[in-house]
Amino acid sequence: MQYTVTINQAKALEWGLNSKQALLFAFVYECPSWANPIKTDTGIYFALSKAKIVDELPLLTDKPDTAYRLLKALRDAGLIELSSTSSITLVRLTEKAKEWNRKLDGSEKYPTSDALDGRKKIRSTSDKSPSKVGKKSGPGSEKSPTNQGTNNQDTNQVTSNQDLQDGSDKPNRSGGLVLVVDRIVAPRVEIPADMPGPKDQTCKTFKTWANYAMSYRKRYKAWPVWNAKVGGQVGLLIGRLGIDVAHSVAAYYLGINDAQLIRKCHSFNELLANAESYHTQWVTQTQINGRTARQQEDTQANINAAQEAARNIREGGPRNAFL
Repeated sequence: MQYTVTINQAKALEWGLNSKQALLFAFVYECPSWANPIKTDTGIYFALSKAKIVDELPLLTDKPDTAYRLLKALRDAGLIELSSTSSITLVRLTEKAKEWNRKLDGSEKYPTSDALDGRKKIRSTSDKSPSKVGKKSGPGSEKSPTNQGTNNQDTNQVTSNQDLQDGSDKPNRSGGLVLVVDRIVAPRVEIPADMPGPKDQTCKTFKTWANYAMSYRKRYKAWPVWNAKVGGQVGLLIGRLGIDVAHSVAAYYLGINDAQLIRKCHSFNELLANAESYHTQWVTQTQINGRTARQQEDTQANINAAQEAARNIREGGPRNAFL
């Protein structure tokens, strides 16, 4: 969940956005910095599912349909363009939208592909080792000045529906006419330096693995094993469940109390082997272990016996001592 969202109130008022629309647009505006680009016949869009919005902005809504209606409101306001594939919603910013957080020099925070190509050409002709360098900051200068652009990409951080509240994040700050919505819920965990596995938070598998590993350590007081096989399995899990939910299912999986899973210390093998089942259990928040499965099986057996007995009565078939 993204718990720091920066809103330019001046632009929100100028464009006639209400608070929910402004909150959503502040989130959508950052998409080019982290969402997967999708090339279409009409240009580059960015993949943004309704489930992702609900997951990252719980203060906004918990209903995917409401999230999509708000997206259409932003489209009608001339701020985004919408498209879609067979499985996910696609968005991209309009020229008007790029004024939301335009720098003082007029440059774009997220430039177009043409602008990026231009920058590459400039860099290719510039000195590789310039003779002049900037002055070193004095002892009184700020390491992280407040009057700067910010990229609040908490979406790459570990999130979980488990109670992993043993650390805190330090959100970026930005100056200007903004409202910072902070600490919507309890802070997420701080990733220990000794956690095995990927360290780059922009890595596709980082979020899912970190949720699994942190939940595993919370339960078993030890880190799970990381190796090439496990790394491949994490990628396969994301491919089967989707990158928007795989991390949540991985964390939920460690909370399932099933004798078979406990005997195997909730191995990633078992998570991958029954990924869709655990996804359903996560969605419904209903654990199914061996005992609950047998209870349902016994219930169905009793129903079948009763139906068979009733059919015998109707058809005048053989009766036992009680019929």
